[in-house]
Amino acid sequence: MAYICMVVDASYPKDVRVRKEAEALQKSGKNVLVVCPSYNNLKNENINGVEVYRLGKNYSNYKKGIFDVIESVFDINLFFLFGLKKVFKKYDIEFLHIHDLPLAGTGYFFRKKVKKIILDLHENYPEALQVWFKWNKNPLKRLKNSIFMNHKSWVKKEKKYCKLYDNVICVVEEMQRKIISNFDINSAKTLVISNQEERNFLVDSVDKGIINENDFSITYIGGIGPHRGIDTVIKSMRIISKEVPNVRFNIIGSGSKATMVYLKDLTREYEVEDHVVFMSYKPFNQIGAIMNQSKINIIPHNKSGHTDNTIPHKLFQIMLSKGMLLVSSCDPLKRIVETYNSGFVFEADNDVDLASVVVDIYNNYGQYEERIVNGYNAAIEKENWELESLKLIEFYDTIN
Repeated sequence: MAYICMVVDASYPKDVRVRKEAEALQKSGKNVLVVCPSYNNLKNENINGVEVYRLGKNYSNYKKGIFDVIESVFDINLFFLFGLKKVFKKYDIEFLHIHDLPLAGTGYFFRKKVKKIILDLHENYPEALQVWFKWNKNPLKRLKNSIFMNHKSWVKKEKKYCKLYDNVICVVEEMQRKIISNFDINSAKTLVISNQEERNFLVDSVDKGIINENDFSITYIGGIGPHRGIDTVIKSMRIISKEVPNVRFNIIGSGSKATMVYLKDLTREYEVEDHVVFMSYKPFNQIGAIMNQSKINIIPHNKSGHTDNTIPHKLFQIMLSKGMLLVSSCDPLKRIVETYNSGFVFEADNDVDLASVVVDIYNNYGQYEERIVNGYNAAIEKENWELESLKLIEFYDTIN
């Protein structure tokens, strides 16, 4: 039995993109094996028809950090290298599908053992390195990141492996255009598989009353870091609260200790503690109800080479949840929202413009509800995983 082997340095099935791709291929009749680290001593298992092979026993961020440093120097992740050697002894691997740039060198090591190697770029990784650690003040960590997470060296790796791999999957059109033009890549070896959501996203949604119906609620859900634009929203609260006294910015998610300290200090500096609520992550089955009940769902990413070349799952989740959508002017976000007139766009990094748009929505909410309908219809009819996944299935049906 020959497998498509997906390799990811993240927990499965928590990595939504990998789960959706693996399950779509499995449902189409392919044999899919996912290789990932074992967090909390999880064992090998079959999840919805996908074979999951877990490496190690108790993977941790500390261990990951050590292997990341080694990989950045030698282009090989030793943890995955030795793990994959065991996998190849046990399974017949036909195609090796590597998720994201850090594992590209390790995956390429096995190129002669498979028919094709495929590199799946979740984001513009080199550009992300320039913004991910922006708020970390620890001098040792800053030194480590400047040496081992160096932007220029990772751009070279990106170019190298985009050329060496048989096929490159990009998460948005903007990223595809970038690698084709910057690296002189043959467009025929690339394709876009984006982060759309399944139409039935709301089927098992549970309402836990997270959103206060008396608030004019602006909600952000997801990971938190310097590139996410949470700082821009916090700054805007000082302006918005003068026009909208009952405004509340709900931050549902988490980030590094340095990130959370920075944002909480910013909240105090701008004297908006009464209008900003920090919450922990909520279970996935509550997200749809939270999005639906929030007056505004915001994706406020600060504009950079990273955020202009990726797109979050939550964009399409908000559309399916029939939530009001407000995004920053990062290229993919702006393109989707303006194409379908499915929400609002503010100038990224501009708290004054953000405040102006929010106050306008507040004062004219009833007039803008058709944009919610536009977003929902677009997600049901065009921008959904059921349609997007067909491109991935067709790709694997035709390569040999």
